[in-house]
Amino acid sequence: MQTATDKDAIMANQCFNPATISLPGASLKAAHARAQLSYLAAYTPESITAAALSTGTPRSAEYRAGLLDVLKFKMRGERIICIHQAGTAQFDAYMAGNLRGFDVYRAHLEQQGGRHD
Repeated sequence: MQTATDKDAIMANQCFNPATISLPGASLKAAHARAQLSYLAAYTPESITAAALSTGTPRSAEYRAGLLDVLKFKMRGERIICIHQAGTAQFDAYMAGNLRGFDVYRAHLEQQGGRHD
């Protein structure tokens, strides 16, 4: 039977790492989790925006900003703040980009296998 001092000595030993204890299937699950996190990290709002707008009709800076702001909101929780006055062409382009941003984000989730995090 181990005493408290034996347990402290084992825990103090740098060779002992509770994270390295092997359970059946645990290392496989951890490997998949690490791979999935690095895969998701490759997708940023900026890279998704660039991919979404790489083909088709060129869009204005306001449209791009609207799309990017929605992706930042959905992926990072950043607030959407429109700096354009309602009734202007810039406001309309920004709002059109917002609408497209929600569609792009939904398509991105479907491409990722329906993840909703």
